[in-house]
Amino acid sequence: MEESAVRKQVCEIGKLLYDRNYVVAFDGNVSVRLDENRVLATPTMTSKGRMTEDCLAITDMDGKALNDKKASSELAMHLLIYKMRPDIHAVCHAHPPHGTAFAVAGLPIDKPILSEVVLTLGCVPLTDYGTPSTDELTDAMKPFVG
Repeated sequence: MEESAVRKQVCEIGKLLYDRNYVVAFDGNVSVRLDENRVLATPTMTSKGRMTEDCLAITDMDGKALNDKKASSELAMHLLIYKMRPDIHAVCHAHPPHGTAFAVAGLPIDKPILSEVVLTLGCVPLTDYGTPSTDELTDAMKPFVG
């Protein structure tokens, strides 16, 4: 797929996330692996509901900027997933209210309360808390990525 089409889709996903209240303010982020060495990511401090195709950041697989845009501070989480799972080509990090409520209550989403969720997603595990933008966050995720 052409990069311009990917940029358009990332902006569309951002708008859907925002419109459906899965993200508010500047939280959440989306990225797409463009090729083996480059990732397109939502920029830092930008509402996902108001992104434009030209505001998206491009980095290498180590997080080094390849254009003049600054990627989300949560990029390390996305890069961990891409490095551990070469079959994954896109990552969406959101804060849906119901999922956040489960997390705050310390509950994984692993009970068949809504069969559609369990059948389509499987268990949604609960990680230990990790401070955003630190190794704590990626370290907490590692057991669940592989």
